[in-house]
Amino acid sequence: MKHILCYGDSNTHGFNPENRGRYDYNERWTGILQNLLGEEYRIIEEGLNSRTTVLDDPYDILKNGKTYLTPCIKSHYPLDLVIIMLGSNDMKERYHVPACDIAKGAGILAKMVLDITAEKSSTNTSAKVLLVSPLYIGKTITNSNCGEEFGYMRSYELSRQLAPKYEEVAKSLGIEFMDSALITEPSEIDALHLSAQGHKALGEAFAKRCIEMLADE
Repeated sequence: MKHILCYGDSNTHGFNPENRGRYDYNERWTGILQNLLGEEYRIIEEGLNSRTTVLDDPYDILKNGKTYLTPCIKSHYPLDLVIIMLGSNDMKERYHVPACDIAKGAGILAKMVLDITAEKSSTNTSAKVLLVSPLYIGKTITNSNCGEEFGYMRSYELSRQLAPKYEEVAKSLGIEFMDSALITEPSEIDALHLSAQGHKALGEAFAKRCIEMLADE
């Protein structure tokens, strides 16, 4: 059985913008991924609302993705693949960081995965890593209930700068890269979170990529 850890934020957790609840398991991209891959794979959901890459949220100390990553990996090891899809929350106005720093934060997490899994491996072999740049923030951020927190159009523009930075980081680490904005877009309701259709599209894209990445093992 192949073990795949999905480490992300609210779009991995399955936040539903229509009712501000959570999509059912079979509607979330992680559940869709599990159903598509079947019993030979185990999908491990590790999505947390408002999680950042490496930034401390002044209102909630649990949101820093770096802080929880080490125990998370060690709890679920052995792992064949880790999917990291973080960075959306780094675009909040309270952090005010540029695209290069958001990508750098995501790269720190990817490097941690490589180092920790290699250390735990009897053959010093790292798990594979898929670094995913976040969705574009939609134009409806201007009237979204999240708009002020995300600095309105500043985050709209910033989100479109991330993919090439993430790809550079992935190349420097020798890991795989995927741009989620090429696959789907957020719901118009809040300009941030996936619709049910978005989860389906993302789950299908991840299934194809996971099979490709793990085919030789």
